[in-house]
Formats: sequence, structure tokens, C-alpha cells
Amino acid sequence: MDKKTFRQQQIQRLSRMTAEERVAQNLSIQQQLFASAAWQRAQVVAITISSGIEVDTRPLVKRAWADGKTVVIPKTLPHRQMAFYPYTDASQLVRTKFGILEPTSGTPVEKKQIDLILVPGLGYARQEMARIGFGGGYYDRYLADYAGVKLTVAYTQMAFEHAEWPVAKYDVLLDQLIVAKDGSHEDN
Repeated sequence: MDKKTFRQQQIQRLSRMTAEERVAQNLSIQQQLFASAAWQRAQVVAITISSGIEVDTRPLVKRAWADGKTVVIPKTLPHRQMAFYPYTDASQLVRTKFGILEPTSGTPVEKKQIDLILVPGLGYARQEMARIGFGGGYYDRYLADYAGVKLTVAYTQMAFEHAEWPVAKYDVLLDQLIVAKDGSHEDN
């Protein structure tokens, strides 16, 4: 399946999730992420402000602040580049043409200062540790020479055993993948 078709199918699949599914899966993701060594070691965490179909990042930002971490969020730049800027509850944000909230001011943080990047996307492959994003290529360009931890948090609907989309040589692979545990199979 080509990437464009896969993206369209994933957006439809994620749009069909119920509010109850989202709440349960977000809680499962949060528990796993906050217990992870990557989260506990990180002092500077890069996070996007999530859209409606994505894993809710607002609780992750609040927890990072509560844990004394510095949160940085991306801002798109010309030529499909991006930089990360400090994000606090006083930050001014603007919605881009992509529908993403970005900082309006501040000084970008050097890539080498970021310990952990929570990489957004629509689908993730457990075996290859590949991801498919929204199609801009911004993250693959940024991550190409990034030395910190590349971690993704995903709903069960985003996780696949193998990539069901073509993985290109320039697609940057993940270091870690945290997938929500399906509540219907737990012994709680």
C-alpha cells in the first residue's frame, strides 16, 4: 500500500475511536511512559501539542513540568526544517496551516540538549521500528543526526507488527515504541 493511501486509512481508523477508548489508552500510555527509563532520565523532552486523533500529549506536558523537566515543542521553518522552542504555560502559540500549534517566539534549543523526542505519527511497526508520519518529512530531516532517544507513544490502532507502508532509506527508525495496552485483555 502506498503511503498516501495508508495515511488516509489511518486517519479514518483513528477518527472512529470512541472517547472511552481514547481515555483508557491514554492512561495506559501515560503509565508506561512515566515508568520508562527514557522518561525518568530525560531533563529536556520534545513533545508536539497533539491534534484530536493523536495520543493526548497535554497530560505528558503537565507531568513533565511537574517533574521539573524542560518541555520543548516544534516550530516549522522554511525548506521543511524545524526547531524546538521552550514551552511553558505562558507561551504564546499560533495554529499553522497544518493545524499544529507552534510557539510564536523564543530561542530554539540546540538539538544536542534534547534528551528525549516523542515522535508523532500515524502508524508504527514493531519489528522494523519504522513510523509513518503526516507526510511533510520534517521529523525525518530533524532526526537524521539526532543522538538522543527517539520514542513514540501509540494507540493500539497505530501499532502494526510490520510496516504496511513502504519504508524509505531516509525514514529514521525509532529507538522505543510504547503502545497502549488493550484494556479488554488485561486481568485487572
